[in-house]
Amino acid sequence: MAPLFAFGHACEFLVARMEIQADTLQLEITADYGGNPLIADEAAAREALRKILQVRSKGQGRTLEELAPLKMERRAEWDPQAPTAFAPAPDGQPHQLLTALWQWRADVGEFSLAVPEGNLHDVLLWTRDEHLPGKQAKWMMLIEGENTPPIFIPRSTPWLSLAGSAFVMVGLGLWLWRKSLTSRLSFSASLR
Repeated sequence: MAPLFAFGHACEFLVARMEIQADTLQLEITADYGGNPLIADEAAAREALRKILQVRSKGQGRTLEELAPLKMERRAEWDPQAPTAFAPAPDGQPHQLLTALWQWRADVGEFSLAVPEGNLHDVLLWTRDEHLPGKQAKWMMLIEGENTPPIFIPRSTPWLSLAGSAFVMVGLGLWLWRKSLTSRLSFSASLR
């Protein structure tokens, strides 16, 4: 009998952290090009990060780079708040991670994130849940062709900005009326 060999890898999928603040979607997508057999080197990691997710809305899919630029940065450690434990790098070496930072001010109120058909990589998408004690992470695994349930971006209500503008206009009108009244009274007093 031949001995069985087992090889472990740090992460055979990409990891994406999603945060929504006001009307802005932020993503940090990380690829482990030192421990993922599907990613040969940093150039392959960069390409995987560029193509892993799309924004789908109104029946249309757009790449992340169509909506906002991706900023790439090298990292040596996984996000400690991620919902899964990642194996340490072999022999105490630092991880070889490449992270794409992306921020998009949403131009739609509802969309989903999707892994395009034919994509070689899966993605673990996670976010911190602000409503749970300790801000625990919620996560889901997406494979090619899958998308998230609808994501809603809170939109600022137009009536608030209209009300603010009306308040300023009424205040300005009252100030001008009072100034006009004061100057007329001063003019009348000077005639006497």
